[in-house]
Amino acid sequence: MAPVRTPSGVEGGALAGMPAEWLATTVLAAVIERSGIDPLRIDDVGMACVDGGRSGVPALGALAARGAGLPFAVSGFPTERHGGSGLQAVITAAMMVQTGAADVVVAGGVECATTSASLPGGTAGLHNAERLARYYGIDRTAADEFAVASHRKAARAWRQGAFGAEVVPVGVATGSLEHQIRRDEGVRDDLSTHTLAGLRPLLADGVVTVGNMSTHRLGASACLVVAEDRLTELGLTPMAFLAGWAAAGCDGDGPALGAAPAVAKLLGRTGCSLAEVDLLEINEGYAVEVLALATEWELDPLDRLNVNGSDIALGHPVGATGLRIMTTMLHELGRTGGRYGLEAIALGPDHGIAALFESAESDDPVETPRGARFHGVRTGRRFGRHRV
Repeated sequence: MAPVRTPSGVEGGALAGMPAEWLATTVLAAVIERSGIDPLRIDDVGMACVDGGRSGVPALGALAARGAGLPFAVSGFPTERHGGSGLQAVITAAMMVQTGAADVVVAGGVECATTSASLPGGTAGLHNAERLARYYGIDRTAADEFAVASHRKAARAWRQGAFGAEVVPVGVATGSLEHQIRRDEGVRDDLSTHTLAGLRPLLADGVVTVGNMSTHRLGASACLVVAEDRLTELGLTPMAFLAGWAAAGCDGDGPALGAAPAVAKLLGRTGCSLAEVDLLEINEGYAVEVLALATEWELDPLDRLNVNGSDIALGHPVGATGLRIMTTMLHELGRTGGRYGLEAIALGPDHGIAALFESAESDDPVETPRGARFHGVRTGRRFGRHRV
């Protein structure tokens, strides 16, 4: 519910040096304002932070709660699952309201550091990406074309207003003046394959360059997770609900697709198929990873997949990435009238996490193999829906 994100910031850009708690407070305050939730009804704040979490901000959720004016009774908790940390915050919040431990939880993710290893998944991720390129026959041209498409889709989304509802401005002080950052830094509408062709591969005779992989960015994202049986009482209108999630791994000795086993496990649990998914969002750690998944799943990379661009254009604010992707996907699902959105994130070469969301407008949930309704049985809090 009310999923929002800040613009993504590049290293040395307008958001550089901004404390994690300030970015987290910005999105938390926006969630409260946009949802209209009574702050006294918020039970907890889960805030993911990976790199910034190692630089002295242990109680980020609580700090953000204080900054947003929440009462001292509201605590906070951290989550970390590398690039899927923000998504894990949503999942953990959903389990809290599903079990009755809470009624209303804010889930968020933030990153304020760009000083960690610049390679998604480290050097192991880079070497795995090159193995995937050889195994699936993905050449440099294909990888560069995918990267250019990511930038152009993100630039088009800004031009057409697709990002307008999800992005909240960030106030930045310059001397005695303050101005607002409203757009993602680093999105290049003028990027071309000719430009990318001039970049040297990171490994000799390789496919991966700094132009066809994601880069670490700064940013934050957050949303409200509410128990379905409290919606009417609280006067809240949901955007979607979490229909299912899964995390899984695979053998990393050969070419590995970290997101693939998580997606397979998720689809098996829900009984949903990729053909039923209206929007598919895959993190773009490396262009070759997404192209390999598209080949494996027999998908057109331009059909339903990262329709507004993703990490290559919008960057990889590690702790916030999982929730940033979800935020973009849910807003696009509502804008286009779609029903199902699936998000998948590689957490390294050999494991990943995936989640399936269903639009709140859907009133005809399908049956799962277990015989329960797609979004959980209608009776009993423990198996009820959790709205976001």
